[in-house]
Amino acid sequence: MVGLTLAVLAGAALRLLFGWDIEYKGDERWMFERTQAIGRSESLPWLGMPSCSYFQNPGLNVWLFTGLARLVGATDPPGLARGIQLLSIVALLGWIVFALRLVPAGEREPWLWAVALMAVNPLAVLFHRKIWQPSLFPVVSLAMLVGWWRRERAWGAFLWGLVGALLGQVQMAGFFCAAGFVLWALLFDRKSVRWRWWLLGSVVGTAPMVPWLYYMFTEVLGHHPTKGAGWVHVAELRFWFRWVTEPFGISLDYALEEEFAGFLHYPLILGRPTFLMLAMHVVLACLVSVIVAWAGFHFLKSWKKWPGLWLGRDSATAFTQSAALWGFGLVMTLSTMSIHRHYLLVATPLTFLWLARITLAQRENTAAGLRFSRGLLLALCLTQGVISAHFLGYIHVNQRRLWADYGMPYGAQVKRIAHIGE
Repeated sequence: MVGLTLAVLAGAALRLLFGWDIEYKGDERWMFERTQAIGRSESLPWLGMPSCSYFQNPGLNVWLFTGLARLVGATDPPGLARGIQLLSIVALLGWIVFALRLVPAGEREPWLWAVALMAVNPLAVLFHRKIWQPSLFPVVSLAMLVGWWRRERAWGAFLWGLVGALLGQVQMAGFFCAAGFVLWALLFDRKSVRWRWWLLGSVVGTAPMVPWLYYMFTEVLGHHPTKGAGWVHVAELRFWFRWVTEPFGISLDYALEEEFAGFLHYPLILGRPTFLMLAMHVVLACLVSVIVAWAGFHFLKSWKKWPGLWLGRDSATAFTQSAALWGFGLVMTLSTMSIHRHYLLVATPLTFLWLARITLAQRENTAAGLRFSRGLLLALCLTQGVISAHFLGYIHVNQRRLWADYGMPYGAQVKRIAHIGE
């Protein structure tokens, strides 16, 4: 618990550090401007941010950001981003409470490791600092998983249905995640669900998007092409590739692109590269190799148990993980949409739970094996924490237009505008 506390404190610091260095491009600017205009020069919209597929999202995501802006008193982008960062910290604490209060003691440890990993993971830190719809998922997904976990009770089934219907209104990937969980329960756990209460919750949760459904049927379907869809994406198996790579923290090249090679030279001492980040990524690669090889060995060794492992029959934790890994994964993949890494934020923290479980699996029988597994997870946390801290440091000392997806940090944009004004 001391280690978990330190991990969460480190995660909180990483989310709140250098607030003016936030990523601020088209999507972030659009959302911030709506929060400032709604209630002043604009009315509350029924439709939300335009998507990359040529249609607008449901209005709920704009409503949530507007409410958050009012709650934290945000008058500039860093203020609104601070609200997102605080929400992600609340989510970290909420997942700990979830693990301690709802998860049986024998299944609890992987959940707590998942929170520690999520707290310091480089991509989690990146996404949890952004004015972006997927950045709301950690706290919203927590509410859905609470209902899912108690789906045999009326209140749990209602909450699961309610928040499941809201997930896709936060960001479109939520529709596929909610459908995947429902599919998994229908196929393999039908009798334990209070389906009438789930249906009631779903109806209530669907009500806010009735105007959006009307818009989709009258203006989008059959009128606009769907950008990025194609059966080739089914063969890519990208959902599961993302699922395996993202929790290991080896994907910062997504944000840094051409800058990534320069980042590996950092930190600089007296202008000279130390290559610490290169060394940290080598350590990370070694940890990935050991964990994946060990997990693969035991998976092949347990071939007689494959059907049960696939369904997650061993425990409520395994069943929940399978609902996300296979239910959500299959629905998302068969949609033929191109699967971006931020879509998996809706499955928070189940990707990290998967990593913790495969690392701890098959080692509970011996004290030495358990110590070794915990050592691997601790090494992952420390390595990812160091990389995350230096990533923020790299952005902070490079106040310019980065040749990367990150673009120019917000603070640098403000200084540039001020300089032009002078």
